[in-house]
Amino acid sequence: MLVEKLAAKVQKFAAQILGRTFRKRVSSPPPPMQAAPFPSNEEERLKALYRYNVLDTEAEEAFDDLTALASYICGTPIALVSLVDSNRQWFKSKVGVEAPETPRESAFCAHAILNPNELLVVPNALEDDRFAGNPLVTSEPKIRFYAGAPLVTPDGFPIGTLCAIDTVPRNLTPEQLEALRTLGRQIINQMELRINLTKLKRALIKNKQVEAKLRSTDEQIVNFLEGMSDAFFALDTQWRFSYVNYKAAQYLQRSPEELFGKNFWEEFPGLVNSVFYDQYHKAVAKQVGVIFEKYYRPLKVWWEVRVFPSRDGISVFFHDITTRKKMESELRKERNKTENLLLNLLPEPIAERLKEEPGVIADKFENATILFADLVNFTQISTTMSATKLVYLLNEIFSSFDELSEKHGLEKIKTIGDAYMVAGGIPIARPDHAEASAEMALDMLVAIDELNVKLEGTFDLRIGINSGPVVAGVIGTKKFIYDLWGNAVNTASRMESHGVPGRIQVSFYTYELLRDKYEFEERGLIDIKGQGEMRTYFLTGPKTASDLKI
Repeated sequence: MLVEKLAAKVQKFAAQILGRTFRKRVSSPPPPMQAAPFPSNEEERLKALYRYNVLDTEAEEAFDDLTALASYICGTPIALVSLVDSNRQWFKSKVGVEAPETPRESAFCAHAILNPNELLVVPNALEDDRFAGNPLVTSEPKIRFYAGAPLVTPDGFPIGTLCAIDTVPRNLTPEQLEALRTLGRQIINQMELRINLTKLKRALIKNKQVEAKLRSTDEQIVNFLEGMSDAFFALDTQWRFSYVNYKAAQYLQRSPEELFGKNFWEEFPGLVNSVFYDQYHKAVAKQVGVIFEKYYRPLKVWWEVRVFPSRDGISVFFHDITTRKKMESELRKERNKTENLLLNLLPEPIAERLKEEPGVIADKFENATILFADLVNFTQISTTMSATKLVYLLNEIFSSFDELSEKHGLEKIKTIGDAYMVAGGIPIARPDHAEASAEMALDMLVAIDELNVKLEGTFDLRIGINSGPVVAGVIGTKKFIYDLWGNAVNTASRMESHGVPGRIQVSFYTYELLRDKYEFEERGLIDIKGQGEMRTYFLTGPKTASDLKI
């Protein structure tokens, strides 16, 4: 009886515990979705968006390239150029999604435009009350990570974002975030350029209409030419002014009455040895229309000049393209910034290959030399100094090594803690890869001595070198790295780790490549982890001229 009562109480207690656990799980649904409020300047913001006349237009390569680059740099499967309309977000360009738009109330980008001067970064949407209940988080595509750079017009209105999205929680590096911000500015530049190209097309149409109207009545011609925004003048077969419209008179800084019947080159002798003289005469001599661009320094104006010959002389149109030129210049600057960001991550030849042919980069090099250098006892030394001083010292030391790698034409592969790795003969093959690596190793020993004096330090360097075939390629999805693999790399690492402080230990393979030009001390056979016994040598310096002659 006692056992039966005890068992009944245990069952009742277990049922209570299970009931509380079940109720707790059932009573914890995700928080409700929080739709972003409208910005205070929503009406003006929408006007700025509609000015671009871009909503519901076809895909364009210029935008798709920037979106693909954002996905590539940030390492996310999804990237979007999202424009926030009054009740939706519409995707001008997209990578990784099929839907053309989503409701505005569920759009992460609707939150991002509330702070146009800042990136919106959500490392884990499930841990953010604004988004935990969002249907884009709780169901497909199950967003977890979001980073959006607001697209801000020159007038300061945020019209959307360039965003990178992932289905797993994550973070971006400062360099990736800056790249996203830079690409966002290029999106706006493309929008502005799109408007100017439309205006330019309209101007071209106007110019064509001018040619047609020249065949109509004089009154119609005069009204048209005077009302157009471009400057226009006509010269007869003797280069005398036969017509000057109001805009052209402003540019030439003369009244039409002062110019009628006057020879163009006599009135403006400074243009005789200029592109204007050459192009005007080319149009007359070949009876073909010519188009050229020219910066006119006195007025600080860029002109697109169109010259049309006829049997009566030539007609000349001047279109002010100063704004377009400035935008093109800014676009080039932003593109250069983006390319420089990529060059900070990868060797230039590899970066160029990725831009031209996106995909897997993997190459085999039959002849290369790998150098590893390690700061001896740096870990123990670092425990006695502050984090700021530690990073400062490493920056000073590795910066000097970077300069040496540039000097000797070697490719820095990476730093690993207080270790430094460079290679010769990659990504561009060179016959003297071993010699260049030897020269750098010798210079590194000199540099560390000089840095000890400068930094009041007692650092010592252990260097190992090996030569042989390697495989090189780009790896990573969050942060790209150009790395090397192969037994030759492992052996070079062992040459360093089994080396002697203050000395340069090389393998037999590197010794064979260098022995005719450099002095060595044979160390003999040593037991190398993972390799067994290997014969190694200490590099001491280049041979003298007399040694080389012998």
